[in-house]
Amino acid sequence: MAKLEEVLARYPGAQTFSFGDTPELISALTALVRSGAKRATCTALADVEAGRETMPVVGRRDVALDADGRPALVIETKELVRTTWAGMTEEMALAEGEDDTLESWRAGHRRYYERHGIFSEDMTLIWERFEVVEAF
Repeated sequence: MAKLEEVLARYPGAQTFSFGDTPELISALTALVRSGAKRATCTALADVEAGRETMPVVGRRDVALDADGRPALVIETKELVRTTWAGMTEEMALAEGEDDTLESWRAGHRRYYERHGIFSEDMTLIWERFEVVEAF
């Protein structure tokens, strides 16, 4: 089992994060990344501005943590697109691997952002395409 300190030493400048905000969601989304179904994600700019999330950077490698806070994956950001919740395209939404339609993506992400108290249809999102570099 990889130790976080060792992984961070191998990937200088890497940030840590989890896909999701509950143990169940983290486990489910991490499994989608492991399977290859999920190759994109999005971050609310409001979360970045509030210091709850780190702004993704093309070319940076970051460490995704599992539900227990252990390293699960290292990803490398390949592409960033600034959009809004309402402006999300079907292609981008489906690349996130969580939904079969844009409508289901909108419903799920609306619930997620409402749970965090930041939802609005014109909220800015940073959509990120990534590749898995290493899995633990």
